[in-house]
Amino acid sequence: MFARLTAALTLAAIPALALAQAPAEEDKPITKAELSAKLDADYANLDADKDGKVTAAEINSRLKISAEAELEVIKKERDAAFAKFDTDGNGTITRAEFDARAKLPTIKDPDAKPFLARFDGNKDGTISKDEFRAPTLANFTKLDANKDGTISIAEQNAAASALAKKPAAKTTPPIGR
Repeated sequence: MFARLTAALTLAAIPALALAQAPAEEDKPITKAELSAKLDADYANLDADKDGKVTAAEINSRLKISAEAELEVIKKERDAAFAKFDTDGNGTITRAEFDARAKLPTIKDPDAKPFLARFDGNKDGTISKDEFRAPTLANFTKLDANKDGTISIAEQNAAASALAKKPAAKTTPPIGR
């Protein structure tokens, strides 16, 4: 259920990535205070120099770390696949043959422009905490149908149902951790 809420909240924001990476939780209502605390923690992690502004360099650093982490996962999966192909361990499939057929992707140069374009409301080249939080909190307000400061299970289900009916929208890719 939390994943459905996260999907609904991320329609307009990358900060909800922090929610998606949270350990699986039981279905439960989510308060605006809980969401705000998670956004603040993610922003604090993103603002590496703790100056209250997220710069292109800080976004690029996060994007690079995420890409490297994804590459490590791919490497592990690729190594496990090799071990499965060489079931008798006799080296019939050499590493060179395997590498030629199972190429690793290359890491692209990070690009903070889409994130700055989306979140830098005053176009000063940095993202303030308020700018970082605004899209996700705006979505929270939309999903909180009865305006009680909590997104109930019913409201989460309604958001997930509405999201499932919508055509896929182009979104800013997640920054990752």
